[in-house]
Amino acid sequence: MAQTAETDQTAEVDEIVVTARYDPLGRLQKSATDSFTGLDRSMYETPRSVSRVSMDTIDSYGMENVDDLVAAVPGAYTASFFGVPGNLNVRSTLADTYFQGFKRIENRGSFSSNLGAASFVEVLRGPSSPIYGPGKVGGLLNFVPKSARGNDGRIAKDMAGGFDVTLGSYGKQNVSADMVMPLGNGGLALYVEHEDSDSYYRNIHPEHLNLQATYVTDLGNGWSGEVNLMHFEESGRIQSPGWNRVTQNLIDNGIYITGRDTDLVDLDGSGMIEYGEIDAAFGKSGNTSNIRQIREYGGRQNPKFALDEGVGTVKLSHRDVMADEVDYNETETFTAYAGLQREFANGHVLAFKAFMDKVENQRFNSFGFAADYEAQAVEGRVTYSFPFKALDGKLSADTVIGAAYRDHEAKQYESFLSGYIGLNRRDLHHGSTATDRIASPLVVKGEQMWDTRQDMEWDSRSLFAMSDITLFERFSVLAGLRWDDYDVSAINTGATVFGLRDKWAHNSNDATTWSLSARYETPWGLTPYVTVAEPRSLESTQTGGVGVGTVTNNLFISPSELKEAGVKFMLLDGNLFGGLAYYEQYRRQTDLLGNVSGNTSEGFELEANWLVSDKLSFTTALTLQETVVDAPGRGKGEYLELRPEQFGLDPAASYGGTFAQNNAGNIAELTDGYVVRTMPDTVFSLFGTYESDPFMVKGVELKAGLTAGATYVSETGGILENSIQLPAYTLAKAAAFVKVRDLTVSLNVDNLFNERYFTPSAEVYKEVAVMPGLPRMFRVNLAYRF
Repeated sequence: MAQTAETDQTAEVDEIVVTARYDPLGRLQKSATDSFTGLDRSMYETPRSVSRVSMDTIDSYGMENVDDLVAAVPGAYTASFFGVPGNLNVRSTLADTYFQGFKRIENRGSFSSNLGAASFVEVLRGPSSPIYGPGKVGGLLNFVPKSARGNDGRIAKDMAGGFDVTLGSYGKQNVSADMVMPLGNGGLALYVEHEDSDSYYRNIHPEHLNLQATYVTDLGNGWSGEVNLMHFEESGRIQSPGWNRVTQNLIDNGIYITGRDTDLVDLDGSGMIEYGEIDAAFGKSGNTSNIRQIREYGGRQNPKFALDEGVGTVKLSHRDVMADEVDYNETETFTAYAGLQREFANGHVLAFKAFMDKVENQRFNSFGFAADYEAQAVEGRVTYSFPFKALDGKLSADTVIGAAYRDHEAKQYESFLSGYIGLNRRDLHHGSTATDRIASPLVVKGEQMWDTRQDMEWDSRSLFAMSDITLFERFSVLAGLRWDDYDVSAINTGATVFGLRDKWAHNSNDATTWSLSARYETPWGLTPYVTVAEPRSLESTQTGGVGVGTVTNNLFISPSELKEAGVKFMLLDGNLFGGLAYYEQYRRQTDLLGNVSGNTSEGFELEANWLVSDKLSFTTALTLQETVVDAPGRGKGEYLELRPEQFGLDPAASYGGTFAQNNAGNIAELTDGYVVRTMPDTVFSLFGTYESDPFMVKGVELKAGLTAGATYVSETGGILENSIQLPAYTLAKAAAFVKVRDLTVSLNVDNLFNERYFTPSAEVYKEVAVMPGLPRMFRVNLAYRF
């Protein structure tokens, strides 16, 4: 937990003078930012549902990664994506992650999205500005790195910095250091963070290294520049779906069905079961294994699937999840940004910006999934912005026009389509054995035989414009337009391919994205607004590429719609700030198997920040939401793994195999659509922060503070009527600090009352797995600043 050293600020909104007192969390953000719309507008002036979370808030709330943002950001609840906090979910939809206004490569549980290197993060609910590209309709998180340029725009003139050491429960060990220094005509900011920890969950030992450097400079004659470099590498954060063999009795009472299936034999003594050994026991149909039964194709119980050793029940520890000592998940990323701009005397600004993002990830899960990913994105953007005034200032406009080019290359090699997956074979209480470890694909003539072996390329050329037109300094219309022209190519040379194989698929198409907002700034501190938008985003895979089936079927442009109405408020002399919003949105999605579905969501969001005094503040966030998968029809919908009971089978007689539905629309109760219950319909959080005046203890000046609050999450579950139901829960947390001169000692306690809770799994395992929640956890941090 840290504190800020902000000075009093005064901002004028028409006749209202707003005086912001010392803000310990930095959340009453009245300064302009271009991250939300591409134009310099404060949160109050932005006709969208937005949040900004400062580094002080991140520290005070004990946030470590994007999943923790739910405590402060409406609509940000994220289901477990194999236990790895990658991309954020916003409004029940996977969101995009941006770096300095540029879209990063998809991160669906490949590596952790940590917050330690951020100066602040911003969350925009709904699609991105046309300036930043055609993003997903759910929203985006924009990561702004640490910088030598302060909030006032000035570059640091003196050296400053510090270090942090954090120790915590279950072997938590994290150290970081940062420094800001003047350099030439500018300033340099450096940051390094290293973690080497154990984990509450057995066989998961997260380790990462984060290096970041930012250089900013003022070159004279209106020119300024910035360069950001960030390197991140991580290992040991194993992807895990959590608990297998899920029953309602397991959720309610912790009772787990034990037992092993000995029909599979490790004939070569490798410690794993190879594909050939599985075929010898269960057989094979075409190019898929009979260890997986597909209901559409007459899936039935195989007598060899029965557990035949150690069958019984036991109370299962929350620490025992699907993670084995032979599993791995290794990632290395490099992100770079460069910007050069000139501000002219008449207020016009010409800007050149470039961006690159590179990701490499290799993973192996011994229940039957392996992957090798590489992706690189390069983007260039040029913008020209200019103000306009007429009628003695009664009519004004701020406009940005520009062009961009983006190139994306990706390889995505995976094994799961052939069906050699056995999530329920492992007895978590007993631990892994050779009979439930499924080997990675065979190497033939020096080449690994991946089920799916996709190489993908695409590029786009874009033109865009954004203008905010204001009449009488109160009524504003914000309009945006973007045109993207795509060329996409992909080839699949895998061993299990449904569709075009070993041939390049090519396609081209263009798309137009538009948005329109109107707002009216009243003299009473209320600003109602409405927004409508129709973004057209790229339907990309886990590596940001476009798959062969999506290319050949011309489904790579995904249509979306947004309707939003809300009101921003700035009351009590500007010390109560926030917003309310109601939204309806639609998005069409296509998965790797070519299944097409549409998601329709609606919800209500509230965010409020109240600075009661210089010492006391409160924040709250409320989300009410529902997401429905529209009637997919028979033969359509998502791929879904199911519990044996949902096939009408005895679990203990079936856990040796896998049961699935290729198209959820073929399940009678889902044909007309269904509610996505992996997302809670209600999330509410309330936190308070108190910071004391300096006080003396035995001649030593001290300062202390406390942050405490809780987040409520309503019940969740699967999508079928007989799905597992996960109970509602409330997680409380508290943090306290004491500062002595330049040294601060803080204590964070998560899950203060040791609540028992579960997080639903995302995507294909939503019916068959859950992630048990973490218990009460402690962290102690020692921070020194100079």
